[in-house]
Amino acid sequence: MKFYPIIILLICFAPFLLMAQDVVEVEGARGVGVIAGRISEIDARRDAINDAKLEALRMAGISEHLQSYELLFTSQRDHDFSQFFSSDIHAELQGAVQTYEVVSELRRQNPTTNLFEIEIVINADVVKYDTQPDPTFITEVEGLRGIYEEEELLAFSVYTTQDAYLHIFNINDHEAYLVYPNNWEAHMLIEANQNKEFPFGRVDYPLIKATREIETNRLIFVFTKHPLRFRAYDGLEQSTTPESIFAWIFGISPDLRSMVSETFTIR
Repeated sequence: MKFYPIIILLICFAPFLLMAQDVVEVEGARGVGVIAGRISEIDARRDAINDAKLEALRMAGISEHLQSYELLFTSQRDHDFSQFFSSDIHAELQGAVQTYEVVSELRRQNPTTNLFEIEIVINADVVKYDTQPDPTFITEVEGLRGIYEEEELLAFSVYTTQDAYLHIFNINDHEAYLVYPNNWEAHMLIEANQNKEFPFGRVDYPLIKATREIETNRLIFVFTKHPLRFRAYDGLEQSTTPESIFAWIFGISPDLRSMVSETFTIR
């Protein structure tokens, strides 16, 4: 899905800052991915990076609840983020890999299995949390349907129990990008205990598929108590990657954010 907002009134961004976190620098975290069956070299490389991230978390002293991270990393490859957005998993997380750099990469054949492997070594910045999610910070999204026809307009309402600011991301099999805020709708305060209708300004959001096939989309709503700003773009039109989205989300202290995830298809 790609949105092509119909502009009725042009408004601009205001500058926002990302909340700072305590960070542990980790060097030399290793991970291995195996090329086998349906696992391509690209998939194996992603698996090796994720394995190295898990090792970086262990090296930073985050040894509990690593299965939650394994679920996230698996969902990235399978494009299935539904389980990961459960509140139970978010309550368990004690930190996250915020940024990383690949410092070496080796492709080799395992002498025991005869399978080809990719070994990757990374240096990483790991955020360690000293807070828990705020149970009084409750957010809801209503009015989204399960199925849309192409070129229908996106509309829904949001609700929060505390004053908040919102980012909306979209992830599907073909792309990931920031839907809101954008060049046509500025970042605005969503007041507590009110149903706020989206679009917030005089802009329409027709739903356009990336291919002719039926397309499944996942909207990720990130509510924050402060006016932060996502900047990790990977191209034009606010395009990014799921990895960049999660890195930004987990760089925010758990007590300052709340998330909602909704899935729908476009026919």
